[in-house]
Amino acid sequence: MGLDMYLNKMPRYRGATAKDVSAVEDFLDWLKAKDEGKTDCSFQEWCGRDKVPPLDYINFYSDYYEERYSSWDTEHKYPWARIIEQVGYWRKANSIHNWFVENIQDGEDDCDYHREVTEYDLMELLDICKKVLRNSDLVDGLVNNGYEYTSAGRVPIMTTGKIIRDTSVAEELLPSTSGFFFGSTDYDEYYLDDIAQTIEIIQKVLDTTDFDKEMVYYVSSW
Repeated sequence: MGLDMYLNKMPRYRGATAKDVSAVEDFLDWLKAKDEGKTDCSFQEWCGRDKVPPLDYINFYSDYYEERYSSWDTEHKYPWARIIEQVGYWRKANSIHNWFVENIQDGEDDCDYHREVTEYDLMELLDICKKVLRNSDLVDGLVNNGYEYTSAGRVPIMTTGKIIRDTSVAEELLPSTSGFFFGSTDYDEYYLDDIAQTIEIIQKVLDTTDFDKEMVYYVSSW
């Protein structure tokens, strides 16, 4: 339970969006289940979609429907047939989520795909993360290490750790945000771990993506 965040990559084809590609995935999953005798329901009953994706989308993306692995599955133990490739994953990195919501999703935080994340968008976020990291010196302090429930209600568990000395740059460029199990909103060592992880993810995506032939989308769930 909590905020899960994904950066996904898929082949570019005509005017197809991530939602279109997801619909094709559902259609191919349905065909596979029918071929294996695992269902006799209609496509609409299978996934709740109103209509079958356009035939040319199905024909094009069928070639990319193959076993893939989540980015966390580094040992490739849990394959699943997909067109969409997961190229980035965060857990409760709420400051990064907030950036995508404000800059990609027009402030609409609804666990759905919105517009494509362009190469320029990723370069901008990468630059912001590097600025925050450069301007966030850590000093000794108390950090939130979860919560416990007492007769007084939910109480934070504070332990010795590292906090950011001057949070002004972090708060201006990548402010943390609260939400349904979004994690800590403190500016501490764990906040900077999220920033460092984001730099690593984005740099790898930039190095391995042909933006003329591929498109990148952000989506979250909680």
